[in-house]
Amino acid sequence: MALQYQRTFINFEENDGTRNQRSSSLPPSLNCKANDACSEKYVDGLLHKTGENYEWPIDAQGNTSKGSLGHPEVCGRFCIRFFYRNCRQGENCEFCHLAHREPKVKMDKAQRQLFETMGEAEVLSLVLPHIERRCGRNGLNKQMLFVIHMLRQRLTSLPHPDDNHVLHARAVIPILRKFTVARLLELIRQSPAFPSGFKEDLKKLVDRSLGR
Repeated sequence: MALQYQRTFINFEENDGTRNQRSSSLPPSLNCKANDACSEKYVDGLLHKTGENYEWPIDAQGNTSKGSLGHPEVCGRFCIRFFYRNCRQGENCEFCHLAHREPKVKMDKAQRQLFETMGEAEVLSLVLPHIERRCGRNGLNKQMLFVIHMLRQRLTSLPHPDDNHVLHARAVIPILRKFTVARLLELIRQSPAFPSGFKEDLKKLVDRSLGR
């Protein structure tokens, strides 16, 4: 029988005999009063450091999951279960089983709230040029041809976006340039402006385009 220590908090005593009230496994910045932003930044930092040195597991049969197709630009989010070697979905897993060594780029709260207030045409007019640019840069124009065509058609069928709102939203362009195609498509699917039917059709078309 093997014993393992997980999620333990070990108190320690200083040389003067006084007991330290902080667990040694808890970083000082997160002790006691911690906010969500600080916690999220700390966890992201741990994942990034781990990803730099971690020897990613490899399927013994050389297979990858459905979510790995299109890696690294159009794949799914990395599979945390595969990372810890306990993913039971195998080839049918919708998450990526390949190495993700780059830190995840995220919008801040203000940027997310801004996107939530935007209409369909405003979101597409901002996101679509970046999707097209990244597809061209990464040799994905042929694979993503029908996806881009679908988004273009949707944009041309909508009323012209509010120029003032689009101009105000240009503040998020620097972070959009850092997003992968998968992350940009995710912004569209997460936007409350688009009907659920369109989001489902978009996901199915992306999956078919990548052979999932």
